[in-house]
Amino acid sequence: MNGWLQDVRFALRQLRKNPGFTAVAVLTLALGIGANSAIFGVVDAVLLRPLPFRDPSRLVVVRPTEPGRRDDIGVSYPTFLDWRTRNHVLNGLSVFREDDFTLTGRGEPAHLTGAVVSANMFSVLGVPPVIGRDFVPQEDQPIGTGLPIILSHSLWQNRFGSDPKILGQSLTLDGQTFAIVGVMPVGFQFPVQRTPVEFWTTIALDTQGPTPMTSQRGAGYLDVLARVKPQVTIETAQTEMAGIQDGLNRQYPENRPKGISLVPEADAVVGAMRQGLFILLGAVGLVLLIACANLSNLLLARATTRHKEISVRTALGATRWMIVRQLLAESALLATAGAAAGLGLAAWGIKLLTTLAPGDLPRITESGINLQVLIFTALVAVLTSVLFGLVPALAAAKPELAASLKEGGRSGTETLSRSRLRSALIVTETALAMILLVGSGLLLRSLLGLGRVDPGFAKDHVLTFGLDLPGRYEHPQRVAFYRSLLEQVRATPGVRSASAAFPLPLSADDVKTTLEVEGRPMKQSEFPVTTLHIIDRDYFRTLGIPLLSGRTFNLQDDAVGAIPNVIISQRLARQIFPEEDPIGRRIRPNISSGPGDAPVRVVVGVVGDVKAEGLGAPSVPEAYVSYAQLPFAPMSVVVRTEIAPANLVPTLTSEVQSLDNALPLLHVKTLDEYVDDSVVGTRFETFLLGTFGVLAFVLTAIGLYGVISYAVVQRMREMGIRLALGADRAAILGLVVKKGIVLASLGAAIGLAAASLLTRLMANLLFGVGPADPLTFICVPIALIAVAMLASYIPARRAAGVDPMVALRYE
Repeated sequence: MNGWLQDVRFALRQLRKNPGFTAVAVLTLALGIGANSAIFGVVDAVLLRPLPFRDPSRLVVVRPTEPGRRDDIGVSYPTFLDWRTRNHVLNGLSVFREDDFTLTGRGEPAHLTGAVVSANMFSVLGVPPVIGRDFVPQEDQPIGTGLPIILSHSLWQNRFGSDPKILGQSLTLDGQTFAIVGVMPVGFQFPVQRTPVEFWTTIALDTQGPTPMTSQRGAGYLDVLARVKPQVTIETAQTEMAGIQDGLNRQYPENRPKGISLVPEADAVVGAMRQGLFILLGAVGLVLLIACANLSNLLLARATTRHKEISVRTALGATRWMIVRQLLAESALLATAGAAAGLGLAAWGIKLLTTLAPGDLPRITESGINLQVLIFTALVAVLTSVLFGLVPALAAAKPELAASLKEGGRSGTETLSRSRLRSALIVTETALAMILLVGSGLLLRSLLGLGRVDPGFAKDHVLTFGLDLPGRYEHPQRVAFYRSLLEQVRATPGVRSASAAFPLPLSADDVKTTLEVEGRPMKQSEFPVTTLHIIDRDYFRTLGIPLLSGRTFNLQDDAVGAIPNVIISQRLARQIFPEEDPIGRRIRPNISSGPGDAPVRVVVGVVGDVKAEGLGAPSVPEAYVSYAQLPFAPMSVVVRTEIAPANLVPTLTSEVQSLDNALPLLHVKTLDEYVDDSVVGTRFETFLLGTFGVLAFVLTAIGLYGVISYAVVQRMREMGIRLALGADRAAILGLVVKKGIVLASLGAAIGLAAASLLTRLMANLLFGVGPADPLTFICVPIALIAVAMLASYIPARRAAGVDPMVALRYE
């Protein structure tokens, strides 16, 4: 123990004597360790931390699947009831969906996000209310005068002032009365997402009306959560549920046949983000390895200047292990200081990552410096001290005593083996940097490719906002409200055109429906599927969607008793009328706003395709129906402006509230923001991987410069002799630069080979480029070798400019 303490004290004295070296080493380690701790803090919160429910490993999401469908498919309530009654492997199947609500009667109208759940949801999760009671099974059907509602703890605190008498009070949401029966614990959140749900009510809300959603087997609009029974594996549960779904496919042949998938809830929460986060964690690990290689080179250079000191200690009886232990003590102190500084950088980095992260990245707000991050940082510090300190310590602990002691005043010179070791470290750095730069180059190319995609609409100067009309608005009143509002908006100075629609492109909402083509009999299960848009007049003009043939909707289409019409996208027209003119043909989208069959509609127009589901996703078949003929959706208003869209928000708010002062504007955004949001995940990954790539690039250039500079100093006498014997200065310059180019080229070649394998892991993150994109694989090594030439040129000029007499006197 005393030996270790002496080593630490001596190491402290050595580091204090060399403040420049110490500062550079600590800063390098702080950058590497801090970046790793920050990314780990996010990965821990999003991926590694268990969900805050009882026995979360047994929670699964149950999803129907269809061949060829990339998006998630919702479940109808009748199908859910069949799953629940027929299975023997799952406990407490429950359903849920999210929705927007407008709270009135308690001050200013407020927009709230709520979840509609089956009554057993909280028992499935294993988290009861902290105040009041849970839902009871009977509350899945309407009973009494008000639907039950349970508040989130934050809503209870912020909106109701933590009122201890909150139970039994009523709320008015969308014009309907709810009775408060409970409050959930602090921090409880379900569904697990970045935007929290503020209250929960039961599925009884969907059982109302002449044709309730809960009675429609074809209305897949719910998500299903279940708990796998003890002693049952997910694979066994998957097999039984697949058999049940096969039976339902045979029992209801009119529906499209579906498969089924059981996904652990933790995986469903993260979705496709898991791969990207682990890639970022691996990338920042490479940055730390590059930093370690740089520090190893620094320590090797420093060991050469301390060669005499180490030789003297060896001559006086110090063993090799004692020398190694002493040098490792210095490395440990550097790593400890770097880790301490890195934690400060990590705290700042986590805040930055939380700000930059995509809005749908769940639980990232829970990231922070916690015990797990501290343990991770400590382990990284230990590993780092070994990585950058062990090799130089072992090399320095084998001095050549005779060579070191025979000239008392001469500083140590570097052996051939040590020179090769330093060169190997540079090659390793370059290879690691190459991997990072190729990866970030591929993501950058993907982001640029997404930016060049034509979304199918003109996104500039278009403001959008949603409205949530309460239940007192029947269908005729809904149509009249939007008609009056749009007339006012169109007459507003600064407005070029206005319309309304549901859903908006790139909004993550959609309405899928099957459709029949008149004159083409086929099984109902084989009907083509289309995305349905409900729109008002001027929608295509407002969004700049081109009309390819036929006409758009007009006032006559809004009249009572008008012939039901439909406009279809070019993709849908090619799918169902590949060799025919679709204008005048009759199709039936199987969706209606009232009892009875959906009407047959006449195709009156064909419009251009729109990227409705993402810039990187293919356009889908789409059909457009007039809102006056199908007024059931919560519409969004779209306004094309001649001025900055944000300047119109106060005016538009006044115009809405002049018609109904209980209506707030919801989700006020521009179409530019919708487009930006659709690529925010790619932009986030590109920014981080690009930052790590640039950092690796800089560290590698600095390391190469240091190696070449040190080699020049070590060979100064040789350079002087060459010049004295008549060597050309250009030859000396070329000799030094050549060494840098050779090292960088060798590292680039190794890095390219590794990158060609590792970038295949990124294939799902790329758009428009392959993981072996030739342009990236050519440009990145050229850029890296060019920087290597520059880093080598500076010390080469110093070598070529040496005075032979001075160089010969150097030793």
